[in-house]
Amino acid sequence: MMVAGASALASGSTSAARAQTTAPYKYKLRYAPRIGLLQGLTVPQQLEVYAKNGFLQFEFNGLPSQSPAEIKAIRGKMDELNMSMGVFVVNRGGWKPTAMGDRGGHKEFLEDVVKAVELHKIVRNECATVTSGLAVPHLTQTQQTQNAIEVLKRASDLVSGTKLVLVLEPLNWKVDHAGYFVSYIEHAAEIIGNVDRPNVKILFDIYHQQITEGNLINHIRHYYELIGYFQTGDVPGRNEPYSGEINFQNVFKAIHELGFKGIIGMEHGLTVKGMPGLMKCFEAYKRADQFEV
Repeated sequence: MMVAGASALASGSTSAARAQTTAPYKYKLRYAPRIGLLQGLTVPQQLEVYAKNGFLQFEFNGLPSQSPAEIKAIRGKMDELNMSMGVFVVNRGGWKPTAMGDRGGHKEFLEDVVKAVELHKIVRNECATVTSGLAVPHLTQTQQTQNAIEVLKRASDLVSGTKLVLVLEPLNWKVDHAGYFVSYIEHAAEIIGNVDRPNVKILFDIYHQQITEGNLINHIRHYYELIGYFQTGDVPGRNEPYSGEINFQNVFKAIHELGFKGIIGMEHGLTVKGMPGLMKCFEAYKRADQFEV
């Protein structure tokens, strides 16, 4: 997202990044700040700040809405900083009743997958988020689940031959996404297990799963082979670690012990806005990363 204005913030942010003279902290896991944590900066400027603070990954849900010139600039900055990208959101209809559960939404979904593949060829992101959409009243859960399995198999065929992994994200229905079809990790595992393709996995969002059902570490261990990506956010509030109730050090330790080499997206807000809030957030991740190996 190329944001105009706020030149003072942009200048201050860039200065703060350049002023760092010590080597950045080396994290045990591949945490990825999301684009948008800092307002008033272009995407390449945000990437500079992230890289100078030890984050060589990022995620950007809104990438498909960027212009070709903006995407080219992002790719250029990634090459310059040796950065990798996690997810963007594939399907524009991911909040509709017809996304996956009803076959009426499959044509649009698959068109979005084709576009995602084209974007992947440019930015070489490792994963991309797919969302189930809302449940539909005229079909049973079994019918909707089977429809989701079928369309994800077709999406897998479209992604075949690339390094892109599609990750299905369960979302909580209690706070943020009432009526969403896939909320429980067991249901996501049923779908992904039946798709049974290495390029279609689960996105385990720690924030959503803590609200929906908790039992985070046990679920991560039990369903690990089906998980391709993680996202974070504390509960309540959906902000940085240690702003709420989750013991992120223990959760991250469990993920590390399983040998996870993928990206952990920082899909949350900040309790304090601007550069001070971002630095507070980064300190929280350092604290969470201080588990014994």
